[in-house]
Amino acid sequence: MNMDIPRQENEQFQSMPAASHSDSDTYLRRAVNALQFSGFALLALLVFNLVSSVEAWAENSPQFAEEPASTQAQEGTVQLIDNPQWPGAGVLAFGDTQAPALATEVSMSISGWSNRVSVTQSFTNDTQEWIHGRYLFPLPNEAAVDSMQLRIGERIIEGVIQPKEEAKRTFEQAKAQGKRASLLSQERPNLFTTQVANLAPGETLKVSFSYQQALDYRDGQFSLRFPMTHTPRYLPQSMLQSFKGVEEAARLLSPVIEAAGLEKMFTGADSESSESIGPHTSSSGQDNRLSLDIILDAGFPLLSLESPYHAISQQTLSDGRIRVQLQQDNTKADSDFVLQWQADPGVKPAAALFSQQGQTHTPAPSLAQAEGQAARDEYSLLMLMPPQSKEVAKPLPRELILVIDTSGSMGGDAIVQAKQALLYALSSLKPEDSFNVVEFNSAVQTMAANSLPATAHNIGRAQQFIRALEANGGTEMAKALELALNNDFAAQNKVGTQGEIKALRQVIFMTDGAVGNEQALFELIKDRLGDNRLFTVGIGSAPNSHFMQRAAELGRGSFTYIGKMQEVEQKVVALLEKISAPRITDVSLRYPDGTVPDYWPAQIPDLYQGEPVLVSIKQRSNAHKAVIVSGLIDGQFWQQELALNAKAEPKGLDLIWAGKQIAALELAKDAANSERIERQVTALSLKYHLVSPYTSLVAVDVTPVNPDAAATREGQVASHAPKGWQGQLPQTATDSRLMLLLGLASLLAALMLAAFPRAFGRRACEEAGQ
Repeated sequence: MNMDIPRQENEQFQSMPAASHSDSDTYLRRAVNALQFSGFALLALLVFNLVSSVEAWAENSPQFAEEPASTQAQEGTVQLIDNPQWPGAGVLAFGDTQAPALATEVSMSISGWSNRVSVTQSFTNDTQEWIHGRYLFPLPNEAAVDSMQLRIGERIIEGVIQPKEEAKRTFEQAKAQGKRASLLSQERPNLFTTQVANLAPGETLKVSFSYQQALDYRDGQFSLRFPMTHTPRYLPQSMLQSFKGVEEAARLLSPVIEAAGLEKMFTGADSESSESIGPHTSSSGQDNRLSLDIILDAGFPLLSLESPYHAISQQTLSDGRIRVQLQQDNTKADSDFVLQWQADPGVKPAAALFSQQGQTHTPAPSLAQAEGQAARDEYSLLMLMPPQSKEVAKPLPRELILVIDTSGSMGGDAIVQAKQALLYALSSLKPEDSFNVVEFNSAVQTMAANSLPATAHNIGRAQQFIRALEANGGTEMAKALELALNNDFAAQNKVGTQGEIKALRQVIFMTDGAVGNEQALFELIKDRLGDNRLFTVGIGSAPNSHFMQRAAELGRGSFTYIGKMQEVEQKVVALLEKISAPRITDVSLRYPDGTVPDYWPAQIPDLYQGEPVLVSIKQRSNAHKAVIVSGLIDGQFWQQELALNAKAEPKGLDLIWAGKQIAALELAKDAANSERIERQVTALSLKYHLVSPYTSLVAVDVTPVNPDAAATREGQVASHAPKGWQGQLPQTATDSRLMLLLGLASLLAALMLAAFPRAFGRRACEEAGQ
């Protein structure tokens, strides 16, 4: 590098005494050495930071997620996790290529506002060794799972319902004895596991189970949803701070998701699950496929029948029912399946009632009432439809709090959809409204300190704020919920100059629900809701429906699902129109004699136009001929009497009733009543033969087949990442991008400084010696 010293400086240098040349040379050499050392030190730091960033990326990437034995190992490798606190510690976990292959067949029978679903999972051992298999999979949030069968060739072994720990012991004993067995357990209300034991080389075992669910009806359209995969969940660091080695534990469990159960395993605290709910993402070596066959008995002529996210074929059968199948058989299981159908305009469903007498499963005499009494019980599904009003209600002023999840799990299509939804929401604001925007990931940020009037200037500020949002970081949802539900966050609770009309305070919460601490969030909503209304909007191809629906139920609002960009405008506009003027609040049921039915949900949400509520009722057969529905319309008392005359004789309504009661009990659980709730839920589950947090279905073959059961290895069946999902949840407090840029800038500065003194000194000394 050639650098010329300015002439004036050169002359000054030449006029210096001779001794100064030597001193200057010494100083320059020392400066050069110091700067070179600093440059190399900074280079080393840069390289270290770069390697650390690559490692963090690798650990955050679903393809490189490092998980414990009970979740996932790297493809083609065997890992041994020797941690006595980890469930299943000391067992071998195989990569995807050595796990059982899985194929899933789903059949549905839709009739009378309910859906009976049968799922068959085929586990195939393509290896040359005996293996055990485990598969984590989602189901609809209110799926009442009541039966299971283990199919071995032509033989069928019926599953029995047992308390969860007892069922696990039954399964583990059969596994150790070399017997074929299967275990179906609930990890979350919408997440289940199937385990199979002693799968021989080249053998296929089939596990079939069935569940009942109620259909959804809103805005004149029926729908059902079948989830095919699940979004990785995030557990907040605040729940793990008491564990000494939390960072290492989180790394082992994969930064993509800090698995539920971590708090219990490492701190001894109560947890919602002792099993991992990690993202067992499938590699290219394994591809989970699903086929679907639906028989639809709508009971009325259809205007439309469609699936918004999958291509389907339709066939009208001789009896008028419709068969629906996927056009692409064995579809990749990476996005939720949704089926929607609409009645002909001449058919407008009003309040409807469907009843069933007796139970689906005969209860054991030791667990329930006498069999004769059980047979006399009647279970009904009642649809409460808001009354049609010819007068257009004047919209009340409102304070709209728009909350958006910008965590790493929202990367890809989800964040684009959520931002577009917020922009549509802003366009719906009226001059008398106020609003604010809250975004959260690892931290919470608001557009303004308090809610602002809906002026053009403020809406423009909000649009700029929203467009600049990016998906990155963790999912610290509790902080955002606490802020959004805090009335002190508002600029004022009343608007207007005459009469000071109280504004409706509505919170629209847009997220994929990728959290593992749902119960803590439910407690927060119950404690902080007040007069607020919480509306959740599920974003992405596989949102956490359990959290979204339960949060909306507790928040006395509703849940909206958006699965693709083309739906954003239509669904957001429909939601905003619906909530602009609540139709009926404080809804309750009673019989004409004043007694209260045994109905669930016990706290009925507000009724909005076009969005009825399904209520499940249990009573003695023909004990009452009518039920009275009452509530408040714009503060005025309203009631309506509905005849309890069954329209049809569907099956499984007792399962829906029991499932709704179990869900309500679980939502009411806290530290003070947890033991009582557990006993109640266990008794209900055993009586109605339902899988629950405290009961499981287990099936065991009587004949041992594996001569070396003790040496048999465990295989974890992988799931596909949700379609369009690009999310990564980084490790806590790692500003790797910033550190990399700072390191690069420091290195360049050091190299320039190191080069300049060397050239300066060499040229100066040459000129001094002349």
